[in-house]
Order: sequence, then C-alpha cells, then structure tokens
Amino acid sequence: MTVRELKKRETWRLVHGTALRLMTERGFDAVSVDDIVAAAGISRRTFFNYFAGKESVVFDPDPGDPELWDRLLAERPAGEPLWISLRELLLGYTAATAERMILQRQVRAASPELAGCTREVADRFWDAIRAWAPADLSDFRLDLTVNAARTVLNTACPHWAADTGITGLHALIRAGFDTLDWTTDESRTPVRS
Repeated sequence: MTVRELKKRETWRLVHGTALRLMTERGFDAVSVDDIVAAAGISRRTFFNYFAGKESVVFDPDPGDPELWDRLLAERPAGEPLWISLRELLLGYTAATAERMILQRQVRAASPELAGCTREVADRFWDAIRAWAPADLSDFRLDLTVNAARTVLNTACPHWAADTGITGLHALIRAGFDTLDWTTDESRTPVRS
C-alpha cells in the first residue's frame, strides 16, 4: 500500500470516527456536516471526497474491509459446510470491526430517524462471499444460503444492545444461525472443496 493510500484510509477513519462520536452524543439529525468537518479539522470538500453525506458516514464500509474479507475468506477450511463458514465469517468480521459496530449501534439507538434505514452496511461483503462460494452450487441455493445469513445479521443487529459489547451481538448471531441450521441434513449442506 502506498503512503497516499494509507493517508486516505487515515482520513476516512478520522472523519468516520469523529462523525459517529458526535452522532452518538447528539443524535444523527443534530449533527451537521459542518459540525463533523470542524471537529475533524478538515474541509467540506475533503468530507465529500470520502462520503456522499451523513448517512454514508454511518453505513459505508471501511476502505480496508475488502482486505479483511479476503483474509477471513482465506481462513475458512476446505470441506467446511457453507452455513458454518458464513457464521464464522460474520463472527470474524464483527469481531474485527467491533469498535465501529458498537459506535454504529449507539448512533442508531440515539437516532430514531435511522431505525428504519434499510441501507446495507456491506453489500460488497456479500458480493465477496458469493464470489468465494462453491462454484458447483446453484444460483438458487447460493442466494438462499447467503440471504438466510444476511437475515440472521439483519435480525440480530436491531435486537442487539450496544452495551452488551460485541459478545452480545455474537450471541444473537449464533442463536440465529442455530435456529436456521440445516447442516444436520448432509444431503442439503453445500460444502467448499
């Protein structure tokens, strides 16, 4: 990675962290882009070079996430049932991004106007999983499995109290995966070769 790329990531993280902290303290609507840029010590132009607006500060994935996803995907063993891999990928991703996830959850809790937001935090994460999944899996089965895993995460997050830490979220993710677990039926369980 070049020095310029490192600097861009540092700036993204500075703006992101500053915005989330302000939004946690004041609520989403009470924080303006001007508040964020003043607190981060950057210009409005710099802000808009990194984010489309306030909502994207809350929901956009970190620019380093694709490398994290690649690492997490590479760690999954061949022959592991896809459902188990998806659970472990979500647990690994949320553990690695715990601080950010807790801040995002606190912002949502302090900002009822964001509660109904359905913007997906990491669509590219799911795209990476689809590209990594077993090639012999039908599109239907892959979509069904990935969408079930997304449903677990999308159901767990609103029920998660940030004050329980990332372990609270992990308990909900595990419970969701256990509830929908079809890996006991080996004839229906896709595995990676």
